[in-house]
Amino acid sequence: MKISKSELNHKKILIVGDIILDQYLFGKVERISPEAPVPILSIFKTEERLGGAANVALNCKALGCNVEIVSVIGNDLDGQKLVNKLEEKNIICFIEKNNSYKTVKKTRLIGNYQQILRMDDEQIPPKITKKTFNNFLKRYKKSDVIIFSDYAKGVLDELPDLIQRVKGNNKICLIDPKGSDIRKFKGADIITPNYKEIKMLVGPYDNEKDFESKIFKMMEENEIKNIVLTKGKDGITLFQLEENLQFNIKGRSSEVYDVTGAGDTVISVLAVLLSINYSLKSACEVANRAGGIIVQKFGTSSIMFEEIF
Repeated sequence: MKISKSELNHKKILIVGDIILDQYLFGKVERISPEAPVPILSIFKTEERLGGAANVALNCKALGCNVEIVSVIGNDLDGQKLVNKLEEKNIICFIEKNNSYKTVKKTRLIGNYQQILRMDDEQIPPKITKKTFNNFLKRYKKSDVIIFSDYAKGVLDELPDLIQRVKGNNKICLIDPKGSDIRKFKGADIITPNYKEIKMLVGPYDNEKDFESKIFKMMEENEIKNIVLTKGKDGITLFQLEENLQFNIKGRSSEVYDVTGAGDTVISVLAVLLSINYSLKSACEVANRAGGIIVQKFGTSSIMFEEIF
């Protein structure tokens, strides 16, 4: 099915979730420290990129949609950098600056183009604030598709209530899930876990058949219509509750360089295509192709319209 970018220009995607500043310190490793048996990284370049829900927003925008994002940052320099980068891409921000919160930053040390260390700097707030919740209430009815991008940093602690609001207004709802409590995602149209995440949600199982049976049982008990299971180089499996269907899509990448942000790309492509009435199966096939492209890029990156259409 051929589409043009102009078809997407009037579609609006709302992203709600945890935004993260991804920092990369690139350097050379040529010797070991005399102080401890660790490499010395001589840094020659620093990059800062949009991460978490902000990377989802960037992917949706790069594909041609109008994008709005609801989130929380700290009243700090890293938070302002995130807002600036989002606004530079013409992504409309409804982002609360919270004095009791510290903007999440992940710093990756890259030596000879291999990641040697990641440092996470974060302070998770107790729960979503009334201001952020109200920002969501003001925006979701005007959106074609809503993505909840959960990185377990606090913004989506009240997710069940947000899902019910979306369901009551017949909006398509996609969730990138974190954690082991499937009840948090009850009523979702689509969740997009990876293998590690689905195993946490399902719990112990005896064999592959038992695993698949428990997935469908979990979906039925929690009113989850579809699960798009991302499996890295092995592709995607779509589970659909209504048809009791399982559909496997083979991986498209022969080389996996970096899986950072691959899940962000998959959920973004799904949301964009569902906004123009693609079938979920067809959207999964395109998302699988996009995922195969993005894992050949280094770090958090966005997929471009021209790369997949």
